[in-house]
Amino acid sequence: MCTAAGAAFLLSSPALLAQNSAPEVPKQTDKNSVSLPDLTQNVSEIEVGVGAVSKDSFKFGDYTGLEQKGAYAVGNVDILRREAYDAGTGKYWSLTGTNLGLRSRNLRGEIGTQGDYKLWYEYDQLPKFQTDSAKTVFSGAGGKNLTLPAGWVAADTTAGMTQLDSSLQDLNVKHERKSQTFGFSKVLGNNWDFKASFRNETKEGTKITGAVIGNNDDNARSVLIPEPINYLTDQFDAQLGYTGTKGQMQVAYYLSIFRNRNNSLTWANPYAGVAGWDPGVDFSDGMGQLGLSPDNRFHQLMVSGGYNFTEKTRFTGNLGIGRMLQDQSFLPYTINPALAITTPLPRTSLDGRINTTQLALNLSSRPIPKLTLNASYRIDDRENRTPRSQYIYVGADSQNQEAVDSERARTNLPYGYRQNLLKLDAGYAIFKQTKLGVGYDNSEVRRTFSEVDKTKEETYRAELRYSPVDMFAGGMRLARSDRNGSEYHGTTSVLNSNSPEFIATLAPGDLFRSNPLLRKFYLADRTRNKLGVFGSLTPIDPLTLTLNADYTADDYKKSVFGLISGTVASYALDASLTPGENVTTYAFYNYQEFKSNLNGQDDAATGTGVNWSARQRDRIDTIGLGVRVNSIGGKLDVGGEYLYSRSAGNIDVTSGDPVLLPVSPLPELVTRVNGIRLYGKYKVDQSMSVRFNYLYKNLKSTDWALDGVAPATVAEVLTTGERAPRYSVHVLGVSLVYRYW
Repeated sequence: MCTAAGAAFLLSSPALLAQNSAPEVPKQTDKNSVSLPDLTQNVSEIEVGVGAVSKDSFKFGDYTGLEQKGAYAVGNVDILRREAYDAGTGKYWSLTGTNLGLRSRNLRGEIGTQGDYKLWYEYDQLPKFQTDSAKTVFSGAGGKNLTLPAGWVAADTTAGMTQLDSSLQDLNVKHERKSQTFGFSKVLGNNWDFKASFRNETKEGTKITGAVIGNNDDNARSVLIPEPINYLTDQFDAQLGYTGTKGQMQVAYYLSIFRNRNNSLTWANPYAGVAGWDPGVDFSDGMGQLGLSPDNRFHQLMVSGGYNFTEKTRFTGNLGIGRMLQDQSFLPYTINPALAITTPLPRTSLDGRINTTQLALNLSSRPIPKLTLNASYRIDDRENRTPRSQYIYVGADSQNQEAVDSERARTNLPYGYRQNLLKLDAGYAIFKQTKLGVGYDNSEVRRTFSEVDKTKEETYRAELRYSPVDMFAGGMRLARSDRNGSEYHGTTSVLNSNSPEFIATLAPGDLFRSNPLLRKFYLADRTRNKLGVFGSLTPIDPLTLTLNADYTADDYKKSVFGLISGTVASYALDASLTPGENVTTYAFYNYQEFKSNLNGQDDAATGTGVNWSARQRDRIDTIGLGVRVNSIGGKLDVGGEYLYSRSAGNIDVTSGDPVLLPVSPLPELVTRVNGIRLYGKYKVDQSMSVRFNYLYKNLKSTDWALDGVAPATVAEVLTTGERAPRYSVHVLGVSLVYRYW
């Protein structure tokens, strides 16, 4: 049964390559004469060809490597060679590769002896194209030092930067991931086996990040700049396993090492004359600096296993103990030498450490034919052992360091949590055609340095499945969850992170960093109700219809400000028809809707505490059609797919006092995708085939956060002028497929 996600994947398939069907085995003259040697023969396939892209489209090349107009090579291999069946050794080697002519390629080679050992190597490459509509005034994109052009005219707002338009240069925002994996596995005998692999991954390119110079709402100035991506990740995994008649066990070790070849990003300050900045910060003396993702390591040791007490009762469990470490050296408080630093950093590095413990236990049983039982218990513990220190930070490279009694004397908060989750399920066949399932979940989460110390959520679930006749099966599922937490302490972050000297200067009402009635949605008390309906109908043998509908409603019952309520609705209707032995068709329609209601209060600008509310609604409609006809005249296979998807987002903001706080709905966010894919294969003879693919994809999108926002549109933010993506691209591919045995 095809789904919307599946069809969308097919339409975005990077190389329009083959259907990737299983290699064909020569037909037997007698259907009962298929033997084991026939099923274990060497079947290999090599495909070479050429494709063409109608026009340049940066976004169309996202994950596909088809961003440039012109020709590209089609290349796929699927080679399997093993010794003859009657040789009895089981030796083999294989080579598989897809999209070899593109930057979204994958290649894997393997050699070994069946039932003894295996060696493999895999190379994978994947490009990510974000946008080519961005522009920047900075030179050095992709590096860690960004400079301004000669003759740059600085000002306190973007409107006064007279050289801005003439200094803009194109900025392609993209990155590419490349990975290599080496692996080895060995059957050790006596039910033991060993497997190990090493993976090296690099990621290089750029992304857009925001950077600020300034220390408060009045004098903060921002820029959107290209951040370099130059990551290296090494992963090692080793497993020792035992498989017995009734039990299995595995011991595994995992190591991940992440390194960033750039530890910081500096940029020249394009602003000048901003009130509140200390001397020496303005252009051309001032600089800004950002710390980038730090190097880190993660170790984990895991033990897992299972045991069959009887044919109807099984126990499984796993225990994982890990440690996250991060000790990269700190950057200085500021890069600007003109700023005075009177108190040095308390440490040379964070010396971050988080100990992780994961325990999962599961017991399933079928004591009588009509009854199934399942119980599971899980612990997920993240104990943050990072030491706490006081840091008197500088206000975004713009101000001299302040004293210990200022708001900028802060102590880091090593957040941690521990979750205990119990799940109980039971299913009983009430009648031959009817089965009832019930379940209960109990989740308790304890957090450190959080506004809520403990939350507890209980969920009750029920499901009824009914199949009165062979042509119909359906049912309904219900669930209700109640989450309740301990008292909400809105002053937690102030009391735990600010210095006692600063806290002593505050009035009781100033201990809150946000409205005292505001609740973080993931900590707030909540009631959730879920309803689902599903069914499958086969009125006639060639036709199958399925329906899935789900509705979820959330009520944050004690929240005055913040997220108040929300709903999620999804409906999916699928149909598949097989009118003939060689013809299959499908159609589907999916609808998703997300709604949320928020309340807030604005008192910074008016001083009157004006209430406001926002209602957000997102809708996604997806339609897909497909047909495939095989073996026309014994030679030709053809097929086609069509996909249409439209998403729309609306944010409607209303004010309790339109005079003091005038608001209006935001423009609608819309994305439309149309796609057509046609494919076919003509069999010249038993070994040679000609394959063709055609793809048309059209994307149109509008985004008020991007469209019409030029680099100087916002007075205090120098943007990139990026536009919402849109394209219309045709791709054609023709290839020869050689199959041999």
